[in-house]
Amino acid sequence: MSRSIVPLICCFLLLAASSASAFNITKILSQYPDYSTFNELISRCGLANAINTRGTITILAIPNGAIGDLASKPDDVLRRVLATHVVLDYYDPMKLQRMKDRTAKMTTMFQQSGKAVYDQGFLNVTARDGSFIFGSAVVGAQRDSRLEKSVMNQPYNISILGLSQPIVTPGLDGTMVPISAPPPKVNAPKKSPAAQAPAEEEEEEEAEAESPAEVEAESPSEEETEAPTPSDSDSPASSPDADSPPADVQSPSPSSAGKLKASFGLFVVLASMVAAY
Repeated sequence: MSRSIVPLICCFLLLAASSASAFNITKILSQYPDYSTFNELISRCGLANAINTRGTITILAIPNGAIGDLASKPDDVLRRVLATHVVLDYYDPMKLQRMKDRTAKMTTMFQQSGKAVYDQGFLNVTARDGSFIFGSAVVGAQRDSRLEKSVMNQPYNISILGLSQPIVTPGLDGTMVPISAPPPKVNAPKKSPAAQAPAEEEEEEEAEAESPAEVEAESPSEEETEAPTPSDSDSPASSPDADSPPADVQSPSPSSAGKLKASFGLFVVLASMVAAY
């Protein structure tokens, strides 16, 4: 009984090992000469081995004529760039056309590396004018890599889609600038109706207190500007009493009489002294 179980276990382990590495991406791409440079680059940076360990994958391959300066990049930067061209799910043209939303978000192998920031590990694909446009999900990144054709697909393990040009993800060379959030808006606290009413009443009282003085200073009444003409009978200055003597015949004041007496006495003394001499 135990001897019959051992072969079954070995077969199960072999099947599990074969399903874990169901394809060889280098061997598959070697059948398509238009993508030979892309095939060399994923092997050079060691990404091909990581791809072969996946059970479900989508490769966004770049043709030789659109590789650009990818071949001149250091291996570590090249690996990060090409990792954003490996989607951790199965997509073929038929599945893309069944997207419920016009834009879908895809998770790439670079997201799984743990080095992605600011959505560097995600892609956006948008259906536009009968074609599909791929681009980085980073805010402000350009999205102009167009789906040109389906190179090969093996549902639902591996799919290779040909793009018009490489996907540009900002900051993969270590120059990613942190995105600063806009400063929060500070709203002035609103005054409650109960708080507004006393303030308004105080302003009204101040205005009422200032207004009378200003009116009196600036706009005097006619009664104040035109003094009444005094009548002859009401003014004592213009109508002296008829019984009072004239000013020139009035008796001298006490102070004047004292001065005269003092002068007369002095005159008498002087006259006596002269007569005695």
